[in-house]
Amino acid sequence: MQSVSSKWLPALTTDHGLSTKVNVLYNGSIVAENISFSDGSVSVDRGSDVRRSLSLSIADPAQFPVNPTDKFAVYGQRLYVETGIQYLDGSVEHVPAGTFVITSVSGNIHTGPLSITASGLEILLKRALWDSATSTKPYTNAAAFLAFHIPDTIPGASFVNASTNGAGTALATKTWDANTDKWTAMREVADSVGCELFCDAAGTFRLVDIPDPLNVAVTPVWDVSTGDYGVMVSANMELTSDGVYNRVVVTGENSADNKPAVRATATITATSDPLYYGGPYGKVTKAYSSSLVTSVGQAQTTANALLAKYRAPNRTVTLETVPNAALDAGDRIRVNYGPVALPEIHVVHSFSIPLSASGGGFTINTVSGKADSS
Repeated sequence: MQSVSSKWLPALTTDHGLSTKVNVLYNGSIVAENISFSDGSVSVDRGSDVRRSLSLSIADPAQFPVNPTDKFAVYGQRLYVETGIQYLDGSVEHVPAGTFVITSVSGNIHTGPLSITASGLEILLKRALWDSATSTKPYTNAAAFLAFHIPDTIPGASFVNASTNGAGTALATKTWDANTDKWTAMREVADSVGCELFCDAAGTFRLVDIPDPLNVAVTPVWDVSTGDYGVMVSANMELTSDGVYNRVVVTGENSADNKPAVRATATITATSDPLYYGGPYGKVTKAYSSSLVTSVGQAQTTANALLAKYRAPNRTVTLETVPNAALDAGDRIRVNYGPVALPEIHVVHSFSIPLSASGGGFTINTVSGKADSS
C-alpha cells in the first residue's frame, strides 16, 4: 500500500469525502491543472500487461481536441491523477493514482460528454520496437538491463529494483531481432528471475518479487472487516481449479553462452496442504522454459517464485468495500467475514478506484485465500 498518514485508514471506517485532482501534461510540462471532469475511474490489474488504466468523462463538448497539441489529443498527452480523502476538518490527503497516456477520445461534439481512455506508461514500451538487434550480453543482471532500456525508450522514466530474490542473478545472453517489441522482451527478462515488472501509481517502473501469500513475515496492509466499524460492504467467494498448479518445472538452455541444459522443480509436498502433489488434487504441473535461465540455482529461484504465483488462485474473493485509493495490486490484506467464516489473508489482484462520488463502488478481486487466526 502507498505511504499515507496515520489518519487515512481510521477515516475509511467513518464519514469522509472524496477528493480528486487531474492534471494534463504534454512534453514534460503541465498544460492544464485540476481540470473539470464529470466522472471517471482508475482500473488496477496485476494480470494485465498495462497495470493501470483510466476512464474519464469530460462534460464540455468544446474540449474535444482539434489540433494535435490540444490538451486532450492522443499524440503524447498524459493525465496525472491524484485522489484520496477529504477529512471532516476540511483537510485533504491525496495519493497518486497513476500517470496515463491518452489513447482515445470520443463523444458527441454538440452535447458531450467526451469519453477519454488512457493507459499506464507501459503502453509506451508496448508500442516500441527494437531499432536493431539487441542483446542482454552487455548487462550483468536483469535490473541493469531494465535500468538502461526503460529510460532509453521513455526519456525521463525512472526505474527501481525492489527485488530481493532474483534481480541480481547473472543475466544469460539472448538477442532479440530488430522490429520486435520491447515490452515482451523486458517482461521475459523479469519472468526469468521470478519477478514482476510494472509501472506504479507514481509513474515509476518497478521490478519486484512475485508476492507469496504464504509468507507470514509480510504483514497485511489493511483489515477488511464487516460490522459497524468495518469497511466491507459485501463479499462473493469462489473456489476454482483453473490455472492452479502444485508443481512447477523450469528448464533452460543457452547455446550463445555455451551453457548446458538446466532443470529445477518446485513442488507442494506437505501432505497437510490440500494441494500437495500426488494427493487428491492430482499431479498438476506448470512448465516454464527460457534461454535466460542458465544455472540450477536460477532455475530453482524461478520455480519457487512461479509456484507461489500459480498455486495462488485456489480461493478468490470479490469484495465491495469503502474506497481505498492507497491500495495496490500485490498487497496482502486481511479479510474478516464476521461469524460466517474464518478470517483469511488474501493478495490483491485487481480493483477499480472511483474518481467521483457517482463513480460506483470499490470492488477488489483477490486471490490466495489463506486462513488467518491472528
